[in-house]
Amino acid sequence: MSHGSKVRLPTARRAYRGVLAPGDSVRWQGELYQVTALSGSSVHLAPGPGSVAEPAVVLLGLLVSAPDFAVVDSGRALPAVKPLPDWSMLEAISEGAAVEARLWERHVVEVDTGLLPDAAEGTPPREGYDPARFTLIERYQRKAAELNAALALGVSWQTVQRKRLRYLEDGIWGLVDKRRTRAPSLHGCTDAQVVALLLEMIEERQDRTDITARKLFGDLRRAARYRLGPEVRVPAEPTLYKLLVRLGFDARRLSGPTRRRRDRANRPSAPFGTTTATAPGELVQIDSTSLDVKVLGDDGLPALVELTAAVDVHTRSIIAAVLRPKTVRGKRKARQQRRSLLPGGRSAGRATKAVDASLLLAQAVVPAPMRPGFAPEASAEFSDLPYEELVEVDERITHAAARPVIVPEVIVIDHGAVFATQTFRDACTYMGISLRPARKRTPTDKAVVERTFKSIKSLFSQHLNSYTGRDAARRGSRPVETDRLWTLQELDDLLQQWIPMGWQNRPHEELRNPYDPNLPPLSPNQMYAASVQAAGYLPIPLGQDDYLKLLPTAWVGVSDEGIRFKNRTYENYEGGLEAVRHRSSGLRGKKRGGWELRYNPYAPERVWLRDHRSGAFIPAVFKHQHLIGAPWTQYLWDIAAAEHVERGGRWNDEVAIAQALADLLERAGHGPDELGTVLVPDGYTFHLPDPAPPRFDPYADANPVDLDALGALPVLDIDDPTLYAPPPAAAPGEGTLGTAPTGKALSGDGGTAVSRGWAEPLALDAIGDIADGLPADFHTTLGTRPRPGTGAPPPNEAGPPLTEE
Repeated sequence: MSHGSKVRLPTARRAYRGVLAPGDSVRWQGELYQVTALSGSSVHLAPGPGSVAEPAVVLLGLLVSAPDFAVVDSGRALPAVKPLPDWSMLEAISEGAAVEARLWERHVVEVDTGLLPDAAEGTPPREGYDPARFTLIERYQRKAAELNAALALGVSWQTVQRKRLRYLEDGIWGLVDKRRTRAPSLHGCTDAQVVALLLEMIEERQDRTDITARKLFGDLRRAARYRLGPEVRVPAEPTLYKLLVRLGFDARRLSGPTRRRRDRANRPSAPFGTTTATAPGELVQIDSTSLDVKVLGDDGLPALVELTAAVDVHTRSIIAAVLRPKTVRGKRKARQQRRSLLPGGRSAGRATKAVDASLLLAQAVVPAPMRPGFAPEASAEFSDLPYEELVEVDERITHAAARPVIVPEVIVIDHGAVFATQTFRDACTYMGISLRPARKRTPTDKAVVERTFKSIKSLFSQHLNSYTGRDAARRGSRPVETDRLWTLQELDDLLQQWIPMGWQNRPHEELRNPYDPNLPPLSPNQMYAASVQAAGYLPIPLGQDDYLKLLPTAWVGVSDEGIRFKNRTYENYEGGLEAVRHRSSGLRGKKRGGWELRYNPYAPERVWLRDHRSGAFIPAVFKHQHLIGAPWTQYLWDIAAAEHVERGGRWNDEVAIAQALADLLERAGHGPDELGTVLVPDGYTFHLPDPAPPRFDPYADANPVDLDALGALPVLDIDDPTLYAPPPAAAPGEGTLGTAPTGKALSGDGGTAVSRGWAEPLALDAIGDIADGLPADFHTTLGTRPRPGTGAPPPNEAGPPLTEE
């Protein structure tokens, strides 16, 4: 230790971050410069010795943000720049550990500078801590001895040295006892091999039958003994339950439904994001789901409905929606077995098919027409769509619903049989649409359409009287409404009207302005209109010929009778088929000279034959459509044909089948034959209430009246005008025929009176009705009675007593 007579104050500590000042050397854009002057926020730079760069004046922010900017010392070495310590970490440790770190900070600062952090200006250092007189080791030793004497900490000077060096490196966080911040292990004291084996067993059981956690733990013990050996210890069950929680598993979910466990296992890893698109049609998602609604099928039986929809990700618009009955079971199996009698391969069930996916695509690229009965609010003219711009492109928009026409660029589909067929892929190829298959059992790849389905069920399905709920566990004890079920066509009309009115005009939370999230969200139609203005997106809808090219194809010939297709004959009564009748198309291969025919299985009353020489489509109608009258489908034709064959008819007798189809449609219009069939959803049983008691019929036991035995009835003279005039006031106790005080009786002399409560004269029709229901002798008696006011004797003195029977 050295001594001196003059006490020197400690020098001020340098700032943690360097300060740029004139004369400093800096590196910028690969060259060395010297700071010559600072002018406001501008820095004047002069090139260094040997540099060929030009002098520059650079904004300070631009200078320091350059990737290669650095301040160099005189030896052209970069000074070490340390990151700022994270002082907020002290809030994440215990209060005792934080207090201990603050105390050590005071001692370390005194060893380093000679003064405590809160020392007043001009305060001299304490004895043994002056940096000018004592070395660092001497100060370390002095501080260790002081702490041991005052606090009995038992620290060495090396401990003080280590604390100071950590403080200079990491700030106050370096003084924290890391034993107090050590995070517990994820699996505690459990052997890592046991944890890995447990995770492996949980993953293997994702697609297997559910088990309880106790059964899983038993399997874990046996597997550990066999694979890891008896020396590896498996914790007790309470510890294993806690281990499952730390690993992120709920023991109750191990026995949950297999599908739910599989979906949870296939969930993508966090963080989750959102599917975005920058323009309409850039990304469209298509999928199918059950609508959870009962309808009256086109064959007269109740059926569930399947919805296939296409949703544009950018605008969240439902650009197309198709409803089809789901595959049925139960009583309809008998009809499906009868349909197997027909020649040819016909499907036994009903659901969305590949042709429906093609029709969905065709529906998306043409304007949605305003159907009869649609409210004016559903029209595109009164919506937020850019109506004037759209009408200039396609005049059909004038009679279209408020649903935008969006031509997809990329369509995301799943691996369902509906979208995996060549029919749908050919339609997409024709329109230049790219298909992107989603990963198997990964619904998050098309999360937008999945979430849209949930919204449709909550905003549309549950408001229908035949809403069944998602599954049997969510249905009430009451069945669906008994008054009436919507037909499939009626439900489709409701849905197609709800889409422009209830969905396209409803604000969507995902359609907020990214630059100002405080603005209200936009509706899909508003988002479409904004996209048209911003991106200039204005698709040209497909025409009729393009729409027909998306329909299914068949190859046929044309004879004198017309086009024979699916046991039906089609003809063009304007002579359009004359140019192709009895002629080969000239096409070879599998087509064998046939002509291309386009048809819609859901509207088979009309087909279109394409003349490939001119490219024109020739329409043809079913010859016997007048026998049917109403719309029908290929499915109904097959049912009618099966019933006709079952009765002994021929399967190719189209006239008889058309008549059978008309009868089937008439029966379907009356609903199910059996009472209560509409009430019972699939898979749900209950006891029907007892029928209401029959209404009382007073003539139920009476013998039928023989009108011939009654004979001729006497004529009742009603020419007297007094019959229509008010009767004269009667004395108390008296009355006239047809008139009596309210509550009084009509009776003969001494006879039993029957109160009728008549208070007004009887009308002529009423008297005739009463006379028709009286016996023949009473009519005779009534006919011989004198009229009132003729001077005849009182009623009680002429003839038998007048009593009501």
